[in-house]
Amino acid sequence: MKKLNLNENFISKIWENPSFYNNLCTINGEKVEIIEYGNRNYDSGADYYGAIVKIGETFYTGDIEIHRTEKDWISHKHKKDGKYDKVVLNVVMWETGTDNKPAVSRKAREIPTIVLSKFLSKSIHEIWKEIINNPSETFRLPCYQKNSVVPEVEKMDFIKKTGIKRLKYRALRIRRMQEEQGIRNKSYWNKILFTFIAEALGFSKNKIQFLKFSERINLQFIESAGLNLIQTDSLFFGIAGFLNETNVIDEYTRTLKNEWEKLKPGMKKGIMDKSVWNFFRLRPQNFPTLRLAYLSGICLEILKNDLLKKIIDCFESRRNPAGDIRSIFLSVKFSDYWKNHYDFGKVKNPSEYIIGNSRINDIIINVLLPVVLLYSGKSGGKDLVTKITDYYLNSRDSSENEITRVMQSQLSVDLKTISEKQGAIHLHNFYCMEGKCRDCYIGNIVFEEPLVKDCLKIILY
Repeated sequence: MKKLNLNENFISKIWENPSFYNNLCTINGEKVEIIEYGNRNYDSGADYYGAIVKIGETFYTGDIEIHRTEKDWISHKHKKDGKYDKVVLNVVMWETGTDNKPAVSRKAREIPTIVLSKFLSKSIHEIWKEIINNPSETFRLPCYQKNSVVPEVEKMDFIKKTGIKRLKYRALRIRRMQEEQGIRNKSYWNKILFTFIAEALGFSKNKIQFLKFSERINLQFIESAGLNLIQTDSLFFGIAGFLNETNVIDEYTRTLKNEWEKLKPGMKKGIMDKSVWNFFRLRPQNFPTLRLAYLSGICLEILKNDLLKKIIDCFESRRNPAGDIRSIFLSVKFSDYWKNHYDFGKVKNPSEYIIGNSRINDIIINVLLPVVLLYSGKSGGKDLVTKITDYYLNSRDSSENEITRVMQSQLSVDLKTISEKQGAIHLHNFYCMEGKCRDCYIGNIVFEEPLVKDCLKIILY
């Protein structure tokens, strides 16, 4: 693996996302399990404090330090610094050789070391692409403080055009899946809708997990078997790996386990391991358990109540399609257990809703619009294509995220509509973060010749 010049801040972003690596071991071959990652320390001292790790068969509580290479512990003189006395794990990205001295504390205690690059689940380039979609607050555009030479009306015109590109880009993702499967019937469209709603429910921390989960779900089996809600719950939580390990014995969980024993023999695709699901640094309302419970209800809404047709009707004949779609998603039925639990056996304040308006809005923009656009194009619905495009271009969007805030601030523009905000996100991801200033209308005016020679400089602040 090529040793890129990654700084410790970027390595920390990799470390904080367990989906980027697995099967951790120390350089001495001891298995490592992270129980608590601890809290990030932005002051002097170790990078994380209050962590809990299991190394071999022993639990340790203390700090975690992040480094580029094994040599950094010595070169940074941590051995002589009392602020590093509580370090229980030294995480380095790259191995530099076989003659390195071990990390040692002031009291000559040898500190276990992990070489993170040996356990990555995907390439550094793939990880980089995921991380740039969740940029740091310190991110700066290449043209920052120089793009004022471009009139705002011209910036906005380019952003709107880029917004259309983003809508087509998302529709293309769906079309590629369609081409791979070679399916054109209603079952295909139901599977497409289910898959991409599942992905959206995963947020950034469980997006890949939800995609892999959706691949294992056979909607035709659920429909032909006539599964009810509790049976669909048992199928979902069983395939997701939650029923194999839980020791909770309340009535709901016991019912799920009983139903799962009946369904399990018929499952041809592999059952997931519970450990792949991320709970770390998630608020309880965003736990994958709640999202799976909601997805179970969505599944039955797709199969039994023709959810896709309902959504199309909202765009075709309603004055307020977003409001009507929100009502549909908020009325999706899910098991009562999850109204006052956020995990098996773990009680929360009662609530009638699992999903909020902001997540529904994300699903409308990132899933429903491209799905319906592609569907209408395939079915010859030109009027529907026009309505979808008009809605996308002219509907206001009050939501914000880190990317849109950065783009508004550093481009000095006011993003109001769905297409404008999506255009800014697309501009950020595929132009600014890729260093493609020459391909950007704004960058082409600001820079007489390309200034960004290494796109990694943008994120290695």
